[in-house]
Amino acid sequence: MSEVVLKFKHGAKSYEIVKALLDAASLTRLQSVVDLTYGVGRFYRLVRRRIVKLIGVDVAKHEWEVAPDEFYLMPCEAFVARALRGEVALGDVSLVVVDPPWNSTKRGAMPKGLGISNMPYHVKVDPRSVIWAAIKLARASGAPLLYRYREPLPCKHSVRAEAEVEVMNNRGAVYYGICEC
Repeated sequence: MSEVVLKFKHGAKSYEIVKALLDAASLTRLQSVVDLTYGVGRFYRLVRRRIVKLIGVDVAKHEWEVAPDEFYLMPCEAFVARALRGEVALGDVSLVVVDPPWNSTKRGAMPKGLGISNMPYHVKVDPRSVIWAAIKLARASGAPLLYRYREPLPCKHSVRAEAEVEVMNNRGAVYYGICEC
């Protein structure tokens, strides 16, 4: 199968793009989805019914738009290490998802126990280590990786998307993809 490339104009919502990616990849029923940068769960707004088990991982607990079935409050690198050692039962993983911060800070909240906060993170996060953790988990599970990042990943894509963005009068693109790592 050849790679499908989707283009989106400025203003497209992430959940619309994720739905289009899953549709184009014919991923209609997903046993288990592991999202290593869960955030508020916005990606799943239009596709939650397709997912039997949704597992979220993040360094903070947010006010969810779409709640996961299981949530792990920890850095994704630590979660992946635990999963690879067999300390976390993931079941049959159908898809690994990652939307890392693009620089050393990320919107969100600093964890306060298990409470919820709207303050910015005060944690330095390296987006490359987050991407590599996701790739490790995808390879180990044999599942495809769905990502959103500032550049396309150098993997074999089944579907790739480019969405126009405008930040502070600078035009650019955000890249999404479903790939085999």
